[in-house]
Amino acid sequence: MKRFISAGYRSLLVLMLSLTPAAYADTSSTSELYRLELQNTDNEAVDLSAYKGKILLLNFWATWCPPCVKEMPSMQRLRNHFSEQPFEIIAINIGESSTAVSSFLLELDTELTFPILLDEEGKSYQVFGIRGLPMTLLLDKQGELLSRTLGGKDWDSAASIQLVQAALNAEND
Repeated sequence: MKRFISAGYRSLLVLMLSLTPAAYADTSSTSELYRLELQNTDNEAVDLSAYKGKILLLNFWATWCPPCVKEMPSMQRLRNHFSEQPFEIIAINIGESSTAVSSFLLELDTELTFPILLDEEGKSYQVFGIRGLPMTLLLDKQGELLSRTLGGKDWDSAASIQLVQAALNAEND
């Protein structure tokens, strides 16, 4: 009986560890970042290599995702906070048309000045190991993963500002 319980606990521990954030950390996927070309809401091609040399906050989202929508205004405030720095936010919509996304943006209470890109085919799911929405990656100037956030977040909080500032400071050292 004791062995059965012990084996059960071991199985539970393995399951719990597989569900931790570390299980989502596929850092090899960022090497493909600068090879991606996505469309903006005007159906123009945007080559992500144009952002090389900047700290990037890549946010993967959808219009039907309440936490995605809720965090957008705070991302704009974060972008405003670092407007004079080599920092950019790129919001990548997963699986929706430019018409749907453009309509959504017109109804949003906050004007977003950072790039909104479209991944209608969902290529990002595999390239970046997307496990759910919203998912946000903070990348250094070489495209290496610094942090990964699954779920909504207040992006203009003191902690978020410190996270971006630390990334900027590390690049200046």
